Amino acid sequence: MHPLSRYYPNWSLEHEFLLHSLGRQWPENSLALQTTAPQLDWQRLFEVASPDLIAFLGFKIRENGLIRQCPPQLLLEADHARRATAARWLRLRFELRNLASQLKREGVVFVVLKGALLAFNAYPDSSLRSVSDVDLLVRAEGLAQTMRLIDEAGFRCPERHEYAHPRFLKEFVVPGEEISIPLEKPGTPALIEVHTQLDSTEPWFPVPIETVWEHVEEVDWNDIKIPVLDPHEFLFHLVLHLSRGHFFSLGLRPLLDVHLWVELQEKRLDWERIAEECVRRRYGDWMYLTLKMVSDCFSTPIPQEFFARLEAPLQIERLQVLAYEQIWADHRAQSVVPPRLAITFSQPSAGRAISSLFRRMGPEASFEGSTIPARNTSKNARRFKSLRRVFHELRFKVPQYLRAWRGGSLALSSVRRAARLVRGQEEIRSILMTQERPREEQSKVVNL
Repeated sequence: MHPLSRYYPNWSLEHEFLLHSLGRQWPENSLALQTTAPQLDWQRLFEVASPDLIAFLGFKIRENGLIRQCPPQLLLEADHARRATAARWLRLRFELRNLASQLKREGVVFVVLKGALLAFNAYPDSSLRSVSDVDLLVRAEGLAQTMRLIDEAGFRCPERHEYAHPRFLKEFVVPGEEISIPLEKPGTPALIEVHTQLDSTEPWFPVPIETVWEHVEEVDWNDIKIPVLDPHEFLFHLVLHLSRGHFFSLGLRPLLDVHLWVELQEKRLDWERIAEECVRRRYGDWMYLTLKMVSDCFSTPIPQEFFARLEAPLQIERLQVLAYEQIWADHRAQSVVPPRLAITFSQPSAGRAISSLFRRMGPEASFEGSTIPARNTSKNARRFKSLRRVFHELRFKVPQYLRAWRGGSLALSSVRRAARLVRGQEEIRSILMTQERPREEQSKVVNL
């Protein structure tokens, strides 16, 4: 039995094969995959792999000499996914190159985050790493100028978010948290998202954002140099974004991102420093849990001394059960239950469910810290903004619910499963945030 099977009741040979094929390549690994391949249900393998992993899975199948075992139509699916990703990156690369040049000319200090760096540095080819948007980190004092330059470049607030109140775009908001949405260039797949905060800094953890700006370096990226976080800060950002930011709900690919980043930076990462910073910055539990899962999934070269220097989170076994349920959830578009419906059904009582729905229709509370462009509306128009928002959401939500109904994801079993996932995220949050161990316990570091 694979050691991860204890945390996921639907574990199968296809899950194990997927992790071995995507993970660290040992000399004997390819032979093991070839031995296992004839036993696979290949269709199930491609269902286990989330859509954002299909291109990379196809690449690994070819790399390990498994083309003859894999059904041609599935390889064709992987090829289509890769071509679609390559086309999207082609446009985003063009937009980012132009925008980065303009930001530099205007003296705007910025950092390129996540996918844009990973795709062109950590993956064998950028077409193997799917992308939805490009994330930029800017200093708070440069936000207005950045938003102006992005507007001049033709990026606009998506119509679907035209009347959105920031509090409704994220279920868990802490005081001082910034809410951002991707700005889109009409008629293109280009999306840019701007941040002045990271999941690894304030207001979630006692880490001033200025600490991150002290560790910025430049890398070559498509014939230009772009500023990026140093390998340690980037690792903290990746881990806290997928765990604290999204409670593992983004699937397996973010874990693969971490694995590939650690492999890429293996000689530069100082694990003793990382452990010390985890304790000092108070994200030891998040880092321990996530990096243990990454190591277990992909045989990532993370030294055991790192885990020895940190205490395992309380309820570590339960946390892994909850996290793997999120990771292995069905992320295909036709299987996704509308998020608001899942949140509503996840409430512990009918009263709470009704309250959850009607909060979206109530008067708007003030909210500071949004990078959503403000609408220029008159005082009279603002009085009716809540009502406008309701009709606006109906306009966009009704087609979404119709597609979900036609795709079968509004079946009671699907809705219950989606609600259980929401409750699982809340439980992860509760264990690691609400029921934190005393800080004096967290400060203990085991001597090597």
